[in-house]
Amino acid sequence: MPQYLKPFGSLFFVLIFSALALGCSDSSSVAGTNTSEKVAVAEPTPGASATYASEIQPLFDNRCIACHGCIGSPCNVKLSSFRAVERGGFGRNPYSLHFDNFKRTGMDVHATTEGWRKDGFYPIVSRGGNATENLAGSMISQLVTVGHQNNQPGFSRKALMSSNHRYKHSCQSTSDALASHLTANPAEGMPYGLPALDESQLAQIKQWVSAGSPGPTEADLSKASALANPEIVARWEAFFNQPDAQHQLVSRYIFDHVYLSTLTLDESTGELFKLVRSKTAGNSLKEVAAGKPTPKVVVIDSPHPYDNPMTYAGVEQFYYRLQKMTSRPVQKNHFIWQLGRSDIAHLESVFFDRKWAKDEGFDAPWDVGNPFVMYQAIPEKSRYLFLIENSAVIVAGITSGPVCLGQIATYAVKDQFWVYFMDPDHDVSVLDPQLGLGDWEALMDRSPIGNERYDTAYGKAVERLFPDGYTIDALWDGNKTNKNAWLTILRHESNTWVMTGRQGGIPRSQWVMGFSGFERIYYDTVAHFEYWGSDTGKLETVGFFNFLRQEFEDDFLLFLPEDMREKTRNSWSKGIGDVGLHLTSFAAKDQPSPIKNNDPAHPLVGIVSNIEAHMGSTITGPIDHLNPWVKKPYPLEKGVSNFDEWVEAISTMTVTTDYKFPRYMPSMIVMRVKQGKESRLYTLVLNRVYETQYTILFQNGVELPDLYTMSVYPDVVGGFPNLFMEIDVEQTPAFVQQLRDVQSMSDFLEFRDRYAVLRNQANFWSTYDWFNDWNFTHRKQDAGVFDLSYYDLTDSVY
Repeated sequence: MPQYLKPFGSLFFVLIFSALALGCSDSSSVAGTNTSEKVAVAEPTPGASATYASEIQPLFDNRCIACHGCIGSPCNVKLSSFRAVERGGFGRNPYSLHFDNFKRTGMDVHATTEGWRKDGFYPIVSRGGNATENLAGSMISQLVTVGHQNNQPGFSRKALMSSNHRYKHSCQSTSDALASHLTANPAEGMPYGLPALDESQLAQIKQWVSAGSPGPTEADLSKASALANPEIVARWEAFFNQPDAQHQLVSRYIFDHVYLSTLTLDESTGELFKLVRSKTAGNSLKEVAAGKPTPKVVVIDSPHPYDNPMTYAGVEQFYYRLQKMTSRPVQKNHFIWQLGRSDIAHLESVFFDRKWAKDEGFDAPWDVGNPFVMYQAIPEKSRYLFLIENSAVIVAGITSGPVCLGQIATYAVKDQFWVYFMDPDHDVSVLDPQLGLGDWEALMDRSPIGNERYDTAYGKAVERLFPDGYTIDALWDGNKTNKNAWLTILRHESNTWVMTGRQGGIPRSQWVMGFSGFERIYYDTVAHFEYWGSDTGKLETVGFFNFLRQEFEDDFLLFLPEDMREKTRNSWSKGIGDVGLHLTSFAAKDQPSPIKNNDPAHPLVGIVSNIEAHMGSTITGPIDHLNPWVKKPYPLEKGVSNFDEWVEAISTMTVTTDYKFPRYMPSMIVMRVKQGKESRLYTLVLNRVYETQYTILFQNGVELPDLYTMSVYPDVVGGFPNLFMEIDVEQTPAFVQQLRDVQSMSDFLEFRDRYAVLRNQANFWSTYDWFNDWNFTHRKQDAGVFDLSYYDLTDSVY
């Protein structure tokens, strides 16, 4: 067994025992799946209904996929496509506590409904009977009917469960069991804890169910899957499928790192794609020119991206394909890798402008899960350039995968931080790839002892290769044009969000990542991560993620004055975090620093100033007027009459600890600010601070609420809004003053009720629709449907 897969020692489990306790308290097994049930649902057959594509799927998109649009949806019911509807539900959820592996639930694991039935999925629609029988046998119609009867505006919010108890409910696997359950628990009608469907929407569902829940027509399917520009798709598929061994290895490397992303092509505006591995080849450019129909994509969905697809699927050859996405994306796991035709030549340059160790005959094993072993034939600088030139996409793979709610591994990082990258010519893991260890396996050793060995070797390499310390040029500047050189990352609950540039005000901690660290964190949290796996493996990921965070924070500290490093490091990790600090060597802490700090009184501010000057305005982004370091008072008595004055007024409240309201506000409030007929969207984001990230029991006395702050962004942030608020710009003085006056939770709830739209109000859906429409109108290909899992929960839980 490779070293990186070996279990952690007892010391590690002492550190994260609290994590296991939290998992036990927040999860329970779910019951009700009848795996012996006969298959009652036929395979999807197109041509059955002219209304599914135009009426039913849009209704699901607008009212259902907010909670049922991803892996791990409640009862595993996914409603983003007819295939998903046909698949049905499943009682065992990968997020519940379990020490065995579950079945994988990604939509491409099985190609047929029969395959899902064998895995225990049960039907949620009914067909084959008359209208009355279909209605009685359909779980969908049962749920929305009970929801319509009980969740009219003004319904009680007391029955709502918090996100921590999302998976405590059981999942009934038959319509009779569901009917009994709903009789006893009428508040669990759908949409759960939200205003019911209106009369016309309920009638649409019932009419569709009565007719046997038919699917889309052949014409609908053909229209949805048709390519706007098959020539450019064929050109990219030809690039990924070049037959020589070097190009094949490069395509493997690229696929490993972007397989979770959504691709957009500049020459095919409005279309979204996934890079997949298929049993079938696409059209050549010659076949496209001849008008040959596009061959169907037959996805090979192996458990890990580095698994051998030929062995997994039992085929002798596979092909990379760009599969057009035909379902509406959800914001929580939608992130874009944007490509233009010139990028083909650029990728060729990145990977082939440098001499390879061997031109042919190199060993590139499959299935090992260690990138340093699988891809050692590709020049390290080439691999690292690909990572940093596309860092936002690759980091988003770490933070925004296909699951509904993120994993507890995200608890290892802080609520707000910036990330920079070592310049390839200054990165010791590019200059000395094995760091003097002489062992590729050692670079992926996740145990405390193995990680300590890596940290020590990394620090010694820094001391040996850069004895005079790092200059500011050691940070990659993106050639002054690539915005991936500076990332802003936010974490709230178990979900994260990635943006380019320096946004949100100066955070308390920052990272510097190099090649080896970037690969280690990606393969630990993405390529090797098993959402269906046991909790033991997930806890190992939490621990290793903590070690990696510490490594990247320490690398940033090498750019501070020597006398500030240890003090700053200790201030970032307190309590049990002191133990974690001793498990991760700060080996190069005594390196000199030739950087002249521009603000000796505030060294963190000074180094940020240096980095801004080094990067340039294209990388840093525009001046952040919403979150300034130096506060300028705004006289509220003067009033606010336009958006510029709104910015001036709200900026007095951001990234400051002068007020108590942050300790009571939820993670993300998405606001509509109106001036006449114009509306603008802003996101108010809470930046929580904890003593340490070495425990996930944040509720157990490690919060530091006096250090909580709020940042404001002039755009969508995150996929999980906690509240929607609306104000006219003239209301700003009252809004700001009332927020300043918040001294308790009851004060905040009073403030909330003045401006927020609660989930039981009559105008909830129209408000939700406005924010989704704004998102898709203004952010276009980057937009997805907002998730409502965390929206307006109980008064004390956000």
